[in-house]
Amino acid sequence: MLCVCVYRKPCSSKTGLLWVILSVIFMKGGVVRESVIWNILKKLRVQPGEKHSEFGEVKKVVTEEFVRQRYLEYVRVPHTEPLEHDFCWGQRAVAEVSKAKILEFMAELHQQDPKSWSQQYREAQASSPRAGTSSQR
Repeated sequence: MLCVCVYRKPCSSKTGLLWVILSVIFMKGGVVRESVIWNILKKLRVQPGEKHSEFGEVKKVVTEEFVRQRYLEYVRVPHTEPLEHDFCWGQRAVAEVSKAKILEFMAELHQQDPKSWSQQYREAQASSPRAGTSSQR
């Protein structure tokens, strides 16, 4: 599971789902159209319109529970027909989630140096509590 790799300890399935979404948002520049999230989750065999055996109603978990918990912001895109939304990190994710850990995980997953993603690397370094070091989780 994703969050085992990031935290190096077991965590809930919903936490793993959240980490996948936060990782996509971070790697794609901080704001992601809702359709991008659903397409990535579909590739992981998680369908937004179906009840998942571990997550329950996936769309409800993502658009309501994670938003209510302030891990995600779910923002209506103005002047779109049909109605569209963007996802970005919520206040709680900004405060609790290490961008450096997400980048380390992505680098491990892709067998690349974290510096390969220069923009994300700079952002992760800038968001660390101490410049030049990773945040401890």
